[in-house]
Amino acid sequence: MALGWFGTLGNRLEVDGSPVGLIDIQSSYHYQRLQKLNVDASVAQLSDEHGQGILKAVGAMGWASPLDHLHLLGWIMLANVGGAIEKRPVLQITCGYGKGKTYTLSFVVSPLLAGLAISQSNCTEASIRQTLGTNTLPVLIDESEGEDQNKREGHLRLARLSYDGVATSRGTTHGKALTYAVRSSIALVGINATVPNPADRSRFVVVGRQPLPQAKWEKVDRQLQELITIETGVQLLRRTVTHLATLRANVVTFRRVVEAQLPDGAAARAGDTYGALLAGAHLLSSTKLLDEAQALNWLDEMKWNAADALGLDASPEQSAAAEGEQCLAKLLSHQENWKADSKGTGRLTVRELVGLARSPGSSREAIEARLVIGRLGIKATEKGLVIANSPEALAPIYGNTKWRNKGHIERLRDLPNAKAAGLEHFPALGSHKATELPWVGVDF
Repeated sequence: MALGWFGTLGNRLEVDGSPVGLIDIQSSYHYQRLQKLNVDASVAQLSDEHGQGILKAVGAMGWASPLDHLHLLGWIMLANVGGAIEKRPVLQITCGYGKGKTYTLSFVVSPLLAGLAISQSNCTEASIRQTLGTNTLPVLIDESEGEDQNKREGHLRLARLSYDGVATSRGTTHGKALTYAVRSSIALVGINATVPNPADRSRFVVVGRQPLPQAKWEKVDRQLQELITIETGVQLLRRTVTHLATLRANVVTFRRVVEAQLPDGAAARAGDTYGALLAGAHLLSSTKLLDEAQALNWLDEMKWNAADALGLDASPEQSAAAEGEQCLAKLLSHQENWKADSKGTGRLTVRELVGLARSPGSSREAIEARLVIGRLGIKATEKGLVIANSPEALAPIYGNTKWRNKGHIERLRDLPNAKAAGLEHFPALGSHKATELPWVGVDF
């Protein structure tokens, strides 16, 4: 029996669109009975017109780069069939506080994955591996932040393994090696998340959101909610499964086209990564099998080119400003203990504490907030946010990052209208030379 599409749905198999029992097929493999997946083979696939509408609406959401929506949707199209593709690009969603991270996950990514993704927050690598077992379901890891280096490195290690899907082994306390393979598409989500290892960057695609004016956003939001539901995701999965052979062939075609565009110094692996993402994005709007000329024409229509996608055309000033935003986001998302009320203590981010410190008057809450951020070398003034140059004061925030030892000074001053503030007095810390960021640049 020649098999085309073959997938496990927890308590059953699907072979070429038809349900088959776990023991009703002749195979040299054994299939574990797992929790039933809510996948209906009789559902009609998503239409070209609906897919094109989604591509347009998601593209209008407001992105850090005009190519981000294309890469995000390409990852989504690949994610539910991760076990059936050769390379699984890793998605990194990096959004500043209040810029749309939660909306993107809740109203775009999760429903378009038909609710099948394994979603965890602030988790460890081991917990993801144990939750996955033998599954190849997509994985969404929220709060994958650089401030927790051990967890973040575990997430990156898992992403490396999933990209190639090669089996690896680890020693155990029982004296017997544990061998496992991860073949799931993985998305990491965070405010301060960066991909510092150059070898990892060719496996990852980083996307970010930029907020729109309220009037414009309300229109986009209505369109998204009309176009994207869990039912849409089920239809999208059926579209991907039905045209899996076309998807796999187009991955190869787009890979060749991307490789031909790669600038000197770009990692060859980038062809695998972007070839897969672009084939996925193309399948959203068309099920046509493409040759290289047709693939190139489609990329021209989408205004996609390798230099822009890899960020190799960015000027030094643009790159410095982008890193300055990451440096600031790291500071604002840092958490400190805070006595909330009579119920006990909690933790607030520096952003939240600065908001309290800016409160007019001399309320007890405002005074305490000023003391907490003051110990960190941070002060809220009428003009803006003032940050001490002292690496000792900022050590709780930047001590284990590339911005330690005064590295934060230069990066923060790369931000628009940032300037040296001279000698400033910080509550509970004393006087230090500092950097001032106007409120409009801090996005309060």
